[in-house]
Amino acid sequence: MISGARGGPERTALSRRSVLRGAVAGAGALGAAWALSGCGGGAAAASGQTRIQLWHLFTGGDGGIFQQMMTEVQDENPAIGIDPVVLTWGAPYYTKLVMASVGGRAPDLAVMHLTRVAGWVPGGVLDPWDLDLLAEHGVTQDMFPPALWDRATIDGKLWAVPLDFHAFLLFFDRGLADQAGLLGPDGKLVGVDSPDGFIEAGRAMAEVTGYAGVGYGYTGDGAQMSRMLWGLYAQTGSEVVLNPGEAAQVDRDALIQSVTWVQSWLDDTVAIANSDYPSAVANFSTGRVGMCFNGNWELQSFLTAGVDVDAMPMPNIFGTPATYGDSHVFVLPHQVNLDPERREAAYATVAAMLNKSLLWSDGGHIPANREVTESAEYKAKVPQSHYAAASDQAVFDPQAWFTGSGSDFQARVGEALQGAWLDKSSPEAAVDRLIGSLDAALQTKPPA
Repeated sequence: MISGARGGPERTALSRRSVLRGAVAGAGALGAAWALSGCGGGAAAASGQTRIQLWHLFTGGDGGIFQQMMTEVQDENPAIGIDPVVLTWGAPYYTKLVMASVGGRAPDLAVMHLTRVAGWVPGGVLDPWDLDLLAEHGVTQDMFPPALWDRATIDGKLWAVPLDFHAFLLFFDRGLADQAGLLGPDGKLVGVDSPDGFIEAGRAMAEVTGYAGVGYGYTGDGAQMSRMLWGLYAQTGSEVVLNPGEAAQVDRDALIQSVTWVQSWLDDTVAIANSDYPSAVANFSTGRVGMCFNGNWELQSFLTAGVDVDAMPMPNIFGTPATYGDSHVFVLPHQVNLDPERREAAYATVAAMLNKSLLWSDGGHIPANREVTESAEYKAKVPQSHYAAASDQAVFDPQAWFTGSGSDFQARVGEALQGAWLDKSSPEAAVDRLIGSLDAALQTKPPA
């Protein structure tokens, strides 16, 4: 569990700051809680609450779980109230958040994707987190997988606090995998951790299903192609460096190797070559395929469909463990007129939510808080605990102002790759198109 404020109050009379920090003290409780309402954030209410406004992008199942987390924290301590604003994720969410920040109407706290943070820092629309103040609320670097903390740190400052890692996984149907001879004594999938081994496993699964072995929906979906490409590329041990005004520093051969390998198993036996996202989900849900590449957010869909589902991180095809993903993070939108009490309340709120992230894992996400993922309660969750190692091998979109979840650049990745995978055109030409897109973007001035 995350501890509360370190040390006790020195005075018998509690200040407002002491009250807020006291909200993060006690066994099983962290921090602050709030009264949920739909109105805008305001100053301290008559009841003595400090109210903050939090913008987030969670709807559907995730939205319900996120609200449940907030409600549980509220029940534990009503010192802080929150006015949530829920917006649909994607470009509109980020556009509205930027406009609010530059217009002096920023929320006190917001959720965004970690891969978008680098593009926001230069524009001054975010404030960095104070590491000492986080520590006073029990939030420290050692609680998080290094890859997440490192990505959130830019120029020596922490700009985001990770809530989770949402990973691009290989789901599998345990019953079909057993029939295909792909389950080991421990019930885990075997034989998929090499280029040839994965293809052989896909063919064995296809013999069982009578249709195909693996579901991978990617057509018309740059995000799905980005997830596969950058995960495999990282497994070669290669890196991408994107410096504005310079040519992209990439390993062209490693990119070609990754694109060529995927092309080789999109053969309508191992996997259907012309498959979009909904089709792949449907085929796995109905047993037409026994394995499926997708994000952990689809876990509940597969459980609802009655699949005997398990999951693992991306198979280690090229030798270096790496699983593509992203992270929902808490950020501090820049405040023109900073209210210290509300800023303190934002810190307390984040600490509280991190401690509630066992519940967040119900939706399939991997909690970023290692104190949660190392707990007995989390380890008892199946299949969530079976793929938790993905957060320790996390890789992301290459870091630049124009990349990240929901960015237009993911569409450019798709435009470069789809011909190679769908129509079996030249992988070399696809990679050259991709590198050309990277070079062109690097010559474009970031928005002010």
